[in-house]
Amino acid sequence: MSLFKRISTLTKAALHEGLNKLENPVLLTGQYLRDLENEIATAERNERDLKVTASVLERRKQEYTQLIEQSEAEAVQAVEQGNEERARLALMAKLRYTEQLDESINTQAQTQQSLAELEINIARAKEEREHLKAKRTELIARAQQATETLSSAPYSNSVKGPNVGTASRGFERMEEKIFEWEALAENSKYKSNSSAGSSIDPNLRSAVDDEIERIRNRKINTDKK
Repeated sequence: MSLFKRISTLTKAALHEGLNKLENPVLLTGQYLRDLENEIATAERNERDLKVTASVLERRKQEYTQLIEQSEAEAVQAVEQGNEERARLALMAKLRYTEQLDESINTQAQTQQSLAELEINIARAKEEREHLKAKRTELIARAQQATETLSSAPYSNSVKGPNVGTASRGFERMEEKIFEWEALAENSKYKSNSSAGSSIDPNLRSAVDDEIERIRNRKINTDKK
């Protein structure tokens, strides 16, 4: 993560020269520590958010899998009863649930990857925090010694600390309630469109035809046995 690398660079370079450039390098190190603490806290909040997101996606995967199985069973039953229209509706639902399942799987994989990277960065930041604490102790001793000989020398306080908040930039918070709204919206769209035969995607219609044929062939093979 760029912030942590930048802090490390400043620690090794700017802080080693702090006695010659800054009015109070101990205070500067303290500011770096506070910034890093804020970054760690923000990253840990994002870590919790990503874990919630992964949990929600896992539950959605299970729900879509169950809905796919139910739709398949409804389609088979409808074909056996000679109700092709009902079978087509069930298979259209199955194909939509399958698409949503694939999206959930892909999103969950991306979430898990982001979570793994974030956990690594948090661990590195905590290591850097301990390094800065040790460096601050060292600088206190150096500052006390330097004050005796450099107390009358002018200093420039021009070095700025890193910006706060960059540790979590690029991670978008995904709340569980939003997923519920999306699911409700998707179901509402399906209900409003399922009866409009003229608006059915030709590719979807073709896929449904293939599914109908598959179920019929399976029934024929079963009857022969």
